[in-house]
Amino acid sequence: MKNVLIFTLLLFGALTIFAAEEKETETAPAEKQETTKQEVKPNMKDFSYSLGYEMYTNNKKYKLVLSSEKLIEGIDDGYANAAPKFKQDDVKAQHVAFMAHMQADGESDFKDEKGILSYFTGFQVGKNFTANGIDSLDKNEILAGIKDAEEGKEPRLDEAGRKASMAAMDEVVKAKAKAKAEAVKVESKKFLEENAKKEGVKVTESGLQYTVIKEGEGAKPKATDTVKVHYKGTLVDGKEFDSSYKRGEPISFPLNGVIKGWTEGLQLMPVGSTYRFFIPSELGYGDRGAGADIPGGAALIFDVELIEINPEK
Repeated sequence: MKNVLIFTLLLFGALTIFAAEEKETETAPAEKQETTKQEVKPNMKDFSYSLGYEMYTNNKKYKLVLSSEKLIEGIDDGYANAAPKFKQDDVKAQHVAFMAHMQADGESDFKDEKGILSYFTGFQVGKNFTANGIDSLDKNEILAGIKDAEEGKEPRLDEAGRKASMAAMDEVVKAKAKAKAEAVKVESKKFLEENAKKEGVKVTESGLQYTVIKEGEGAKPKATDTVKVHYKGTLVDGKEFDSSYKRGEPISFPLNGVIKGWTEGLQLMPVGSTYRFFIPSELGYGDRGAGADIPGGAALIFDVELIEINPEK
């Protein structure tokens, strides 16, 4: 439900660890379950160099020139799980400036002189790596990769070598993510089983659970409608990962364009209602999770206030 800046998508599109959109399967075939792959151990020096080289090259391709200093600063803060140094409004404003530059002058580069986009990119790298249990990036090699790309030098690793180093890391992250998702699913299943027994909790055929905090008197939306809502999302341990209330404005979206738990749940709500949804992972983000804040296999809890419906035209 969060907006993702276009340059981040451009940067991370090739790596599973950042933004993979894999097809989910409920159960792997038995023969695959019994097969054990030999663990691939990536060369962190080569991977770090490749990461720096590709970060600079991919963004330069789209006329965005990163600041290596701010990029590394962002990586450090992302790893440390520190509060970002730039506000979301600053990032959005700089992104708008970048897009305006691209529309007005698609030939010249946009130099990130304020370092906001570079910092934010690094921050996301750090957050995603630490969330996936990767804690040994070589910052000197990242900088070396950036420098070689910036100066147009022959890279230390050719394209095949860079792809191989990234593929090795990809395998490690997939394995870590799968193991983590299985553990989270066990915890989430236990929570949902206990929660279903509580007074006032209703369970639908799909497994969606909900309670009514406030019952409204308006119409109920259809899956083809656009709705405006306020919401807060937490994990089963109480950790908040998103809130329109904190952003100070509700959000509108087509009801058939969000996770299954929302599409089903909001159709139960009359306008003016506030419900609390307990969403199993298969009705949420599945085994892949979402970003650094929602792990694979996680059940999600949302307090949702339905403000209005804009019917399909």
